[in-house]
Amino acid sequence: MKRIFTYSVSVLFLLLFITPAFAQSVTVKGKVTDAADHSTLVGVSVNVKGTTNGTQTDVNGNYSISAPSNATLVFSYIGYTSQTIPVNGQTTINVALNTSANELQQVVVVGYGTQKKIDNTGAVAVVRGSDISKQASTNAVSALQGKVAGVEIINNGQPGSSPTINIRGLGTIFGNTQPLFIVDGVWYNDISFLNPSDIESVSVLKDASSTAIYGIKAANGVVLITTKRGKTGKPTINYNAYVGWQSVTNQVKMADGTEYATMINELYADNGIVPAFSTNPAAYGTGTNWYDQILRNAFVTNHQISLNGGSDKYTYNYSFGYLDQDGIVKTNNYMRYTGHASGDWKATKNLKFGYTISLLSSGSDDVDPGIFHQLYTAAPIVPVYYNTGKYGDPADYNIGGGANYNPEATIDFYHQHSKNHQFTGNIYGQYTIIKDLVFKTSVGGQLSQAEVRNYAPVYFATGGQNSNSSTLSLDHTEDRNWIWENTLTYDKMIGQHHITVLAGYGAQRNENDYATATGKDVPFAKSGNLHTSFPANSNIGVVYPHGLGSPNYVNTEDYALGRVNYSYADRYLLNASIRYDGASEFYPTPYGWFPSIGAGWVITNEDFMKNQHVFNTLKLRASYGRVGNAGLTTTPSVQIVTNDPTQYTAIFGNPQTIAPGASINTVVAPMTLWEDAQSTDFGIEGSILDDHLSFEAEYYNRLTKNAVFPLVIPGSVGEIGPLGGLLANQADIQNKGFEFQVSWKQQVNKDFYFSISPNLSINSNEVTKVLSGS
Repeated sequence: MKRIFTYSVSVLFLLLFITPAFAQSVTVKGKVTDAADHSTLVGVSVNVKGTTNGTQTDVNGNYSISAPSNATLVFSYIGYTSQTIPVNGQTTINVALNTSANELQQVVVVGYGTQKKIDNTGAVAVVRGSDISKQASTNAVSALQGKVAGVEIINNGQPGSSPTINIRGLGTIFGNTQPLFIVDGVWYNDISFLNPSDIESVSVLKDASSTAIYGIKAANGVVLITTKRGKTGKPTINYNAYVGWQSVTNQVKMADGTEYATMINELYADNGIVPAFSTNPAAYGTGTNWYDQILRNAFVTNHQISLNGGSDKYTYNYSFGYLDQDGIVKTNNYMRYTGHASGDWKATKNLKFGYTISLLSSGSDDVDPGIFHQLYTAAPIVPVYYNTGKYGDPADYNIGGGANYNPEATIDFYHQHSKNHQFTGNIYGQYTIIKDLVFKTSVGGQLSQAEVRNYAPVYFATGGQNSNSSTLSLDHTEDRNWIWENTLTYDKMIGQHHITVLAGYGAQRNENDYATATGKDVPFAKSGNLHTSFPANSNIGVVYPHGLGSPNYVNTEDYALGRVNYSYADRYLLNASIRYDGASEFYPTPYGWFPSIGAGWVITNEDFMKNQHVFNTLKLRASYGRVGNAGLTTTPSVQIVTNDPTQYTAIFGNPQTIAPGASINTVVAPMTLWEDAQSTDFGIEGSILDDHLSFEAEYYNRLTKNAVFPLVIPGSVGEIGPLGGLLANQADIQNKGFEFQVSWKQQVNKDFYFSISPNLSINSNEVTKVLSGS
């Protein structure tokens, strides 16, 4: 390893000191149009090849850029074939771009940079922001459903909630199963704060070759999200909205009153018991359809307005969004306000600054989490209300305690309101030190505050649904996270050799504070006291939970990383990366190495393929890498102490005094390591039929070693913590399978474009070894 590192550093320094032949700069102007209908193209990227110097076309398709007289300009635009044109001292270059369905020529976002998909050796899937915003989806993750092979997304249907996303199966039992989300360079565990309409592109990194650059947070895959940024041109205002209804589909068919009474009688008869309903069961008729009583067609409306524009020096993008979504349970509602702002400022020829800010304010009227269980088990022979206006009581019908509730009473007396406020963003600075060598630094973070207020009143609805005292509770959570990253990138073309070298260092800190307060015998006020403080003279108790979700939970990380990308004649590809990563929760062994290597062969760029007319592009790739999963729900190296005064109290002296006590009731393993995922990947991808039909197939094998979960230990040890045992590394879990994706894309004319993209995933998940034998 040391020898490889020495060689890499030597090559980097050799390239840095190659003396280039400097040429006189000229200002190149021109216009970019569509080759088919000659319409102007707005926002086309115009870059000087091999540098970060670039611009975009304005609303009239015009551009202006300063470049060396012997430089080469690259014109690229989503959905069009890129063009590379030598300057050769010209001051005017007009370009006509042709539409393209070739996905492999698209530029994709990868870890700490961008790359043409055809030059990438990892398993990376890309979804454009325009494809996400076309769907009436309130969450960006939900909009990915069905679009990427190997990605499973499960929505729970509750307004404002985040879906579960699994990439290539589950590789952990106790650890985090969600992928790492990175939005404009800032790391998140959840992206519910993000308005789908603000997204420019999403890259899903699935194999270890593409994710190893993210170390101990990347075992479950990485989702890279780039939000929209400003484009050069006059200010442009866009408004987008939709209105609709959501309803339950494939609803469970339930027994009506007659059927239910008949089945209960048959059950009692089989057990030798006198039938519960001696009268004719048909007398109950259809009874109560509890699904129809509690559920509804839920109204949803979403609005977004954005402002975009800029000059050669400064570009900007601002947006504001409003979402109002009813839940299918009739008392459930979620409202969300989002704001997004980004700007890029070119201070000098070599210096550039930028920022991104996202704001969220949301609130919801919640429902009892057990309401669907009640709907499924509530007896249809029980009416919603009696003729007297009282609630129908299951206890009056001798049907046992399993269905001893009236769902209407449940939602009527359940008062809970949640709200969330969040600020996220980052700022960056980028400086071109010399030609081809760029330094970038960025600082980002997240500040959020969430509250859940619940009021349980004094009430009597049924025999099993009543309360003699009232309770007002408040759960308060705060998160304060920051990340600082620095990278140095060297990008050089030497003849047909293209090499990109990346080196970087970063650090981050995550802090979580949580507390809950409860007031007893609180009088009922407007909205059930959900929008007020605790009333005066309330009997209030404040608890700071220990263990899971403990207050002042702090985790810090620091890391160094490096990567080399090499290609020869866009034919032979090599990618190697390494990351030295550490996290404080794994003290005293916080650090580890995470290497990866990938190789690719673009077969269609070989001379022997020039005269064939079957494949437009064809590429083989293979990769191996190692990543980790440090996303445990608690800190494994911290011993938890409980000081509950109801359990641990001592009485001393005369007169007697009470002294609080404490107990160590968890056991910590001598050493706990992060979960280690090692994976290999083999893939083939290409396109045929003038790039209209693209395909991708791959095989992967991922082995997660040292999976963490509780190890059962004797009760005599004194372990009574929430984990139920000794937390330790003790299992190996294997995920392997195949993925297939086919896409047909065609531009019929300038007004009509369509695409079809089915995919198939086959995954085999197996626990291959358990050290404890249980």
